[in-house]
Amino acid sequence: MAWSMLRGKTPRARSASQVPTSLVSRCRAVQARHTRRARNSRTMSLAAAGPIRAAPIASAQRTGRPGKPAPASSRADVAGIGRRDALARAATIAARKLLPGTIVLPAAPNAFADPVADPVDLAPFVGKAGFFIRYPAGWVRATDRPGTDNGKSETLALVGNFKDIDTVSVRREPMALHRDFAEAAAAEGGGAEDASSSTSEDTSSSTSDTMARRVALALTAAERDAVAANQNFGVVGGVENGRSGVMDFALGNASVANRPGASKGTAQPYFAYEYFTEVCRANIEEGAGGAKVCVGPRGDVLDTVRRVNYAVATESEGYLYLVKASAVEGRWETVGPLLREVAESFRVPQAY
Repeated sequence: MAWSMLRGKTPRARSASQVPTSLVSRCRAVQARHTRRARNSRTMSLAAAGPIRAAPIASAQRTGRPGKPAPASSRADVAGIGRRDALARAATIAARKLLPGTIVLPAAPNAFADPVADPVDLAPFVGKAGFFIRYPAGWVRATDRPGTDNGKSETLALVGNFKDIDTVSVRREPMALHRDFAEAAAAEGGGAEDASSSTSEDTSSSTSDTMARRVALALTAAERDAVAANQNFGVVGGVENGRSGVMDFALGNASVANRPGASKGTAQPYFAYEYFTEVCRANIEEGAGGAKVCVGPRGDVLDTVRRVNYAVATESEGYLYLVKASAVEGRWETVGPLLREVAESFRVPQAY
C-alpha cells in the first residue's frame, strides 16, 4: 500500500467477495469478543455504582424532560462513573428537583458566643432554727443548727457551691450586741413604714436609702475600723487561729424593704447592702510607700482574697439575723444576681 501511495495511486478497497472466507470469520470472531468484553465491563461498572437509578436522572439532566430515556452517550457516561460519584450526582440532582430555590444550610454553632445561662431552680429550705430561705438544689448544706438560745452569737446555717466558694450563711446574734443597729434603724427618718407613709415619693425613697446606709455602716464598722487601724479581724474563720486581716473595704449600695415578720400578718424592715473586702490570711504589714502587704509566717508575700458580699439584716425576737452571700470578685458578675436572690429569700422564724 505504501508504494502505491508513493506512486500517486489510491489503493482500491476489496469487495466482500474478494476477501477470503477465513479472514471474514476471523474478523467476526474478534468483533464478537470485543463486544462481549465491552458488555461485561459496562455490567461490572453499573454493579459497582449500585442500583441503576442514575440513568433516568442523567437523562432528565441532559434533556430537561424527566422520564425520557437518555441517549446512548449518557448511559455510557453513567456506566463509566464510580459508586461515590453516582451517589453524589444523584443526590445533587434530586435536591435541585425537590428544592429549586436556594438551599440554606443551618449555621454552625459559634463556639465563642456567650453561653446562655440556664435558670436555676431554688429549693425551699426551713432551717432547724425555724427560718426560711431558698437556695439552688445543687448546693451543699454544710451546717444546719437549731440554735442554743443562750444569748451568744452563732452561725445557724451555711450552704453553698464550695467548689467555687460561693457561700451563703445565716447568723444570729443577740440585739444586746448591736445597739448600733437599733439606733441606726430608729434614728431620725424612722423605719421603713414611716418612710413609706411620706407624701412625696422622692422623699420617701431618699429617706429609706439614708436609713439603709446608716444600718450598713453600723454593721460594717468592725471591718472599716480594722482597715483603718491595720489590725487583724476575724472575718474568715479557721484561718491563722481564726484571725484574718482586712486590708481593704468598700461599701456599695444599700436598700430596705418590708417583708413578712414573725407574727402572722405583720411586716418588718429587711435591710440589704453590698460591700467589698480584701482579706489577708496572715499578717498585714506596711510596705514601701505605705502600701499594705500580706506577709506569711516565713516572711514571704502572700496573695490576698478579694470577695464581694451581699448582706441582709433584720431583727426578730431579740436577735439580729444576718444573712451574708459571698463570692470571689472574679465570679461576682456571673453569680451575683443568684446570690442576691438567695439572700433576699430569707424570712425570720414564724411564730404561727
